[in-house]
Amino acid sequence: MPIAKVIFFGKSKKKTGNTKFMLKALRRRVEKAMFINVPRHKKLFFWTDFQIIIHKKVTRANPDLVLIYSKDIPYKVLEDIRKFCITAIFYPDVKEPLDEKLVRYARLVDYLFITNKSQLDELKLRGVKNPIFCMQGCDRDEHSIITTKNRKWASEVAFIGRPSTDYRIKLLQSINQHYHLKAWGAEWQDFGLTCLRKHVYPKEFAKICYASKIILGCDYRHDMEGNTSNRTWIALGCGGFLLTNYSPGLESIFTKGVHLEWYHSQAECLDLIEYYLRHENKRRKIARSGYQFAHSHRTYDVVMDEIISRIESDSVIQ
Repeated sequence: MPIAKVIFFGKSKKKTGNTKFMLKALRRRVEKAMFINVPRHKKLFFWTDFQIIIHKKVTRANPDLVLIYSKDIPYKVLEDIRKFCITAIFYPDVKEPLDEKLVRYARLVDYLFITNKSQLDELKLRGVKNPIFCMQGCDRDEHSIITTKNRKWASEVAFIGRPSTDYRIKLLQSINQHYHLKAWGAEWQDFGLTCLRKHVYPKEFAKICYASKIILGCDYRHDMEGNTSNRTWIALGCGGFLLTNYSPGLESIFTKGVHLEWYHSQAECLDLIEYYLRHENKRRKIARSGYQFAHSHRTYDVVMDEIISRIESDSVIQ
């Protein structure tokens, strides 16, 4: 059965823009896509039960699919609407042990799309029907090369993200001792690093990628097979040279030294920074190749087509 009408549940995600980019791609893939922002409905309908309003909207629309970003839907609503339409969750985060709230939600839906392969078997054992590996992506329009001559965006090494692990903090501190590092997007001053900007939006991300020689990746979980954060695809999509930490299976997605570069340890990371700062032509060539790869193979149009096509193919088999 072709999927023509979709209701997409999610928050606004102003900083990353993930839900906006997914919705745009979804609208290019299906005939009609409606977005339901649960926090906004809660504010608008504070005088009544907002869940009843949401339930009525879904019932009235009679969608072929309800797609949920993370857990952004009231549990009671999901519990009821799954009785009369196909439901799916796209979960972009990686948590170990598994997020119990996610497991509770995922047991209700027909499909759970997650961004790593390591947790698929455990999810099946926990009663989730169809856990499926699905990577994130970049936006075909907003994640692009944006040129700038403003030196405030420039550095030898740039990192965009939070000081969420000791390993990440120590790595950035070590890089800062040897190279011109700029950290963006969080409270880095507590760790002896200057925070250039607390919030980084897509256009600013692109300027950092253009002006910085190396974009550093240091994902929170790098022990999960196939896991790539949204930083990976955004950095490539904005034309940055990405040096990221290795995670199992990364070589099945990218070619090392062609689309990006990766390291296994702090010492190797520092060595690679030194190497690529001295080899500008190689660095630029890899950045161009990574940009082309991301926009050819992993825009959110590809992600949405992957999700919709999988569900459509299952309905044909049934």
